[in-house]
Amino acid sequence: MEDYTRQLARFAVRSRPGDVPREIRHEGTRALVNWIGLPINACRHDTTERAIAAFAEFSGPRQASLLGRSEKLDIFKAAFINCIASCIADYDDTHLATVIHPTGPVASAILALAEQQKIAGSDFLHALILGVEAQCRLARALAVAPAKCDAAWFLTGLTGAVGAAIAAARLLGLNEQQMVWAIGVAAARASGTRETHGTMGKNLVPAWTAEEGLQAAFLARQDFTTADTILEGPRGLGHLYTRESNFPALVARLGEHWEITRNAYKPFPSGIVTHGAITGALEIAEDLRPDPRAIRRVELEVHPLCLHLTGRRAPRTAVEATFSVYLWVAVALIDRRISIRPFSDPRVAQPLVVALRDRIQARPNEAFTRDEAIVRVSLDDGRLLERHVAHALGSSERPLDDEALTAKLHDLADEVIGERAATLLAERCWNIESIPDASAIVAAACGRGEG
Repeated sequence: MEDYTRQLARFAVRSRPGDVPREIRHEGTRALVNWIGLPINACRHDTTERAIAAFAEFSGPRQASLLGRSEKLDIFKAAFINCIASCIADYDDTHLATVIHPTGPVASAILALAEQQKIAGSDFLHALILGVEAQCRLARALAVAPAKCDAAWFLTGLTGAVGAAIAAARLLGLNEQQMVWAIGVAAARASGTRETHGTMGKNLVPAWTAEEGLQAAFLARQDFTTADTILEGPRGLGHLYTRESNFPALVARLGEHWEITRNAYKPFPSGIVTHGAITGALEIAEDLRPDPRAIRRVELEVHPLCLHLTGRRAPRTAVEATFSVYLWVAVALIDRRISIRPFSDPRVAQPLVVALRDRIQARPNEAFTRDEAIVRVSLDDGRLLERHVAHALGSSERPLDDEALTAKLHDLADEVIGERAATLLAERCWNIESIPDASAIVAAACGRGEG
């Protein structure tokens, strides 16, 4: 049996920031900029408030900040809460080959750690990249052909803790054997079901992985042992969660090929599989400007996974609406733009939105790629407006540039911490490699200025 767990651990321990190519370090920075506004935006969302209310009184020392707020909790619960908040709008990154959301668990864990010990920005970025890379590779080993994994598993829940553990263990200076144990502790708690999608419970799955990964690193630092073959062993994670795994993909060309380059950043706060249809609707709305009230019918052709994951016909809340392709196509045709602003319960129930949503039909096309779509809009005057989207905005073929990521951060954070603080936050994130103390990112994210 190949020692895949140990090979991954050895790479994570031996890698140095200077070993990572400049373009990969830049991609890691982009992942941070894309993510950091999310927990700020949802820091007072009902889901976040309920989670804080459940656990705050049981928290240990107030060591780490809740982003966008003044309160602190212990590092484990801060990682948990910040990751919950970052998932709510479903606006995070997506590794397109596996549809995992890798940055949230890793960033939430090591930002909390950065307030417990001083971490140079360059080391923080390096750990973030290692954690994201490990998650994406593990997800490929579990779910990308020839691997076969049941789509009911929420794959971020199976991989997130391993990524967070590797990043935190790296920053804690663990040796190779301890890194193996950190991976083992994290993998022992892997879980997560997609049945939670469209509910508050969906956000718990990545959040647990952030907390569990951080805990795993601290346990491993105390030489808390686990099996050395926790991923590939006959009773390990791979055999438990897949019908067939592909662990060579976990370690193939480590340090040469980087899966983080296949990570995409969403232009829309909805499930990634909706983005082809949203892109087509926006192109029609922006270029041809049909009156939404004059739209008789909208027909969508999408990848089957779009309807499997986001086929909610009549969402009742904004949380449910993140998984409704019908809702977001209607909003795109009405607003002619998409931002975080429509993400509210009243907007979901607005009569114009509901009326247009109910005139939208969708059917799967097995031949489509995951971000491909056709949108056909029939008007009352008999005209037919059509767009075929080969690749959605935000995909690897049509990625958001750095300027768009900065604009996204402002869209998320300005109304919470103020435009000046958001500008400072963006500057610190883009210059993370030159910051002597990564906790400066947290200070800016909490509106504490030069703190």
